Amino acid sequence: MVQLPETDQKILAVDIGQGTQDILLYDPHKNIENCISLILPSPTALYGKIIENASGDLYINGSTIGGGMLSKAIKQHIKKGYAVYMEPEAAASIRDNLDMVRMLGITIGSPPETFAGQELHLAEVNLPLLQSFLAHFSEAMDVGIVAVAVQDHGASPVGSSDRMFRFEMLSKQLMAHNEPERCAYWAEDVPPVFTRMRSLVKTVKKYFSGKVLVIDTALCAVLGCMEDRPDPYLIVNAGNDHTLCAIVRNKKIDALLEHHTAMLSMEKLRQLIIRFAKGEVTHQEIFDDWGHGVLYINKGIISSIEHIIVTGPHREKMRLTGLPVTFAAPGGNMMLTGPIGLVKACHFKTILGK
Repeated sequence: MVQLPETDQKILAVDIGQGTQDILLYDPHKNIENCISLILPSPTALYGKIIENASGDLYINGSTIGGGMLSKAIKQHIKKGYAVYMEPEAAASIRDNLDMVRMLGITIGSPPETFAGQELHLAEVNLPLLQSFLAHFSEAMDVGIVAVAVQDHGASPVGSSDRMFRFEMLSKQLMAHNEPERCAYWAEDVPPVFTRMRSLVKTVKKYFSGKVLVIDTALCAVLGCMEDRPDPYLIVNAGNDHTLCAIVRNKKIDALLEHHTAMLSMEKLRQLIIRFAKGEVTHQEIFDDWGHGVLYINKGIISSIEHIIVTGPHREKMRLTGLPVTFAAPGGNMMLTGPIGLVKACHFKTILGK
């Protein structure tokens, strides 16, 4: 059973993935089962659907959010013959390198005065909408912290791989301190290289004056799955876009692997996990297979994989591998893995003064 920390303040925890955004209004004075939780389409899925249904030219402004379905929808819209204008911060949702965005046929900047198309404002977290929704159920959003998990590839140097750069940044964090909760940032501490996180913080701060915490979704999922069980054990987050594997010992990450879910058949995933646990997978192997990479911090060997904790919307693929898996259900709900990881990170950063 995942143990939730004791805290005196309510936390709005939002874990934003490729397909969904998983929201928990954590109230320490309630059982977790009685706290409000929502599973909604992710921002990239929402805006992607809006663009799919749009006709005419588009002017897109607002925040830097996850690309994914948004990028795909914009490319298809341009193929239909429509013009797309994007402000620089919104355009970074496609690529941090705006020259690459222009190469897709997108105009960076405001549209001409004669523009008669549709305007779309991007926001990763819509606090006014959430507050309005909760008010209909007599629930105040009187929270002390807004905590959000997103995947930020970071603004990679020109000419370098964003996949490689993302994993290098994760590796740097974990080599410094491999407790995942230590890799969370308060708003003022987010490094400039994480453009999506910084844009998110700016958006939240428009409507919220309290503390804002952000963390990468990969580390957040691991933190949400951590339990008191015999060490070491393996955590697998089979997400819509990425599959992450982590070897955990003493509540620390000893090894990390990140690949793209679509690239992994059940047998390939099975063999990869077995070899990963034995310390046999190389970083170059994963990168050459269009994944992100692998990192061994403490190269221990799990002689027999007895404990594999699995979360994520594609967790069924893990069951079909035939490996001994246990589905994570923190708070009784697998989709709360990320939000509960956020609650744990908030506790660590506030109570322990980190």
